Amino acid sequence: MKLNTLLKTLGFLALAATPVVAGTAPASKGPAPVAPVNDDLGINVGLGYHTNYIWRGFNFGQHWLSGGLNGAIPLVGGAGEDGAGTRLAWDVEYGTLLGDQDHVGANLPPFITNDLSFQRVQLGAAIQHDVGPVTLSLGYRYFRNMGGVATGGLFGPFTGGGMQDGQEVSVGLATALGPVNVATSANYDYVNDSWYFDLDLNTNIAITDAISVVPFFNVGYGHNMNWQFNEAQWSANPVGGLAPLGFNNGGNPDLTGWTAITTGLRFPIKLNSRATLTPYIAGNFPLGPLNNAAGSARAAITPAGGLPDTALKSVLFGGVTLSVRF
Repeated sequence: MKLNTLLKTLGFLALAATPVVAGTAPASKGPAPVAPVNDDLGINVGLGYHTNYIWRGFNFGQHWLSGGLNGAIPLVGGAGEDGAGTRLAWDVEYGTLLGDQDHVGANLPPFITNDLSFQRVQLGAAIQHDVGPVTLSLGYRYFRNMGGVATGGLFGPFTGGGMQDGQEVSVGLATALGPVNVATSANYDYVNDSWYFDLDLNTNIAITDAISVVPFFNVGYGHNMNWQFNEAQWSANPVGGLAPLGFNNGGNPDLTGWTAITTGLRFPIKLNSRATLTPYIAGNFPLGPLNNAAGSARAAITPAGGLPDTALKSVLFGGVTLSVRF
């Protein structure tokens, strides 16, 4: 009898000591949680539409569609005493003018400019090394130019005009000065014997957790700049210089001096943890030799049918890109 009373008392005390949540049975102690597997491949997929394709101050045309992949492969993981890490960054990109009449010389007479499509493939790789707050890079980039613009248009078969493919080696430096990200690079195209230097500044202004505003500024300087157009395209083509893109440099295929300022605002919007949509608006403003050459282009083509858009005049442009990380 006493034993039964004792057992009942112990059972009551045990029940009273157990926390109870209404509608939920007490959770039993399960196995230790397992950390989720990192399924991030480190690959970014991008797709973009741009009202104009501006490359190093040169306006190749309007309605540019681009797509590509990029990523980075760690070579030396972890951080040493100087916080250094080394990786191989890579990228592949394809772009095209959406229509054969979207090039900047479309206002010239049709017999000159019909069916001037343009496509470009870029393949790039760079070794990047972090030294404290500074990232140094050494890279290589291949350009494949295709379409009617690249083959010289109507007069290409007779003059040998057009574009060459490009192969560049580059060195770069990137760091942060307070809230401002700073990057600069020197690029030598040994196929076209052309140098290009640039300075890029940007900063990120958070509006919400998902939306930011990124003001950016870029200025370039070229030595023997030819934008991968060959000498015949500059000097032997009728209608003055770089027809049918509406450019004349007096037969000189190389420009040396400041190229252009490109500046604007990006508005990155995080759609989720992996996808970012980025609308942007910008202006491209030729400097020095380019600005002078743009004026001579307008003068050179006047007898051929009026003033077209020229590849080197100031232009406002914009677009939107979508980037997804896998």
